[in-house]
Amino acid sequence: MYQRDTLLKDLRTQVLEVHFTKANGENRVMRCTLQKHMLPESYQRSLGEQTEEKIFHKENPDVIAVWDLGENGWRSFRIDSVFYCEAKTAY
Repeated sequence: MYQRDTLLKDLRTQVLEVHFTKANGENRVMRCTLQKHMLPESYQRSLGEQTEEKIFHKENPDVIAVWDLGENGWRSFRIDSVFYCEAKTAY
């Protein structure tokens, strides 16, 4: 089982390929990150968005919101649904 704090720390420093089961039972693979330089420009400029992300993670300990590099948007996954995770050195 993956630990929340470890996932968040890794997401803030690198791109992860996260394999998880969606709420509808489908398996999904997502390349995602929380590295500030890879997040949308609005996030980089807005302290409000940065605060919202921190509040979301504080108030939702079972769910992690990430920037999905494939979909170019915010997505989330339940930590207990992750069955494999690996760092990607190049994207």
